[in-house]
Amino acid sequence: MKTREILIVPDIHGRPFWEPALDYRGTTVFLGDYTDPYPSEGTHADSLRIMRQLVELKKQEPERITLLIGNHEFHYYDPKYRCGRFSLSMYEPYHQLLTGEDTAGCFQLCKQIDRYLFIHAGITKYWYDRYRAKMAPLGATLEEQMNRLFQEAPYAFYEASLHRGGIDDYGSPLWADVNEYGEEPEPFDKEIIQIIGHTQIKNPDPIFIKNVRMLDNAQLYLLKDGEIEKYSG
Repeated sequence: MKTREILIVPDIHGRPFWEPALDYRGTTVFLGDYTDPYPSEGTHADSLRIMRQLVELKKQEPERITLLIGNHEFHYYDPKYRCGRFSLSMYEPYHQLLTGEDTAGCFQLCKQIDRYLFIHAGITKYWYDRYRAKMAPLGATLEEQMNRLFQEAPYAFYEASLHRGGIDDYGSPLWADVNEYGEEPEPFDKEIIQIIGHTQIKNPDPIFIKNVRMLDNAQLYLLKDGEIEKYSG
């Protein structure tokens, strides 16, 4: 099945590589992790400015723009879910953008368009099997189920495996590691393809493992006619 053209923006972390997306007029999905810049590549001021810019963009064109939540946003909902590079001094401004009365609705856990599920770190089979029963009453679609589960049971999204320095047997959709996709069977029907960021790629090409497309290498991508290609504007 072919899908509409979609621009995909992986983890920003305060960097400017995403800016050609401002001139793109089609459907655009941001995969999360706007905050907590790498020390050598940006500042919290950069991240906060970009996040505010994206929120305004979402407000102006809510149907065209999707802003997903990453693990680096998760700990600004509640610091008990903190991970590396958490900034206590930046907690309040980030927290206000994520939870404020006029901005909280700008962010979501995942987005499904046709056969493609856009989600920060992806859904592993073991995590899915554990929480499937909790998800089932929460909505008709996988997108609805996941977004409601995040609201009602945020603790489920803090699980991390040994691959990520955690103690769990598997990673949550905000923490799953690329290695888990090679080790585990597929969680869904073969028709669903997950498009994720989260695991930084050190080379210029994306990584495809089974039905997972991992794109976190500071590069914009275009999903067009079932193919993922680099986008330069």
